[in-house]
Amino acid sequence: MSDLVIVARFASRSEAIVAQSLLRSEGIETLMPEFNVLMADMDPSMMEHGWRLLGISEDATRIEAILRDAQLDEAGGA
Repeated sequence: MSDLVIVARFASRSEAIVAQSLLRSEGIETLMPEFNVLMADMDPSMMEHGWRLLGISEDATRIEAILRDAQLDEAGGA
């Protein structure tokens, strides 16, 4: 059985959703434990760790590469 590990952290929910969608398009499923947090009732201390994506430990290196390449593409204007 594969272990789930934190593969990425984001400052906003929308960034995490975009990253999760990108990974899904590459055939990689991830979980976002905070996805269903009700923003209206959220205690800011709950989110001090940011929005996390969890993935299978065996996919961690591939996930990091995909997200890094996406950031480079965005920074380069491609």
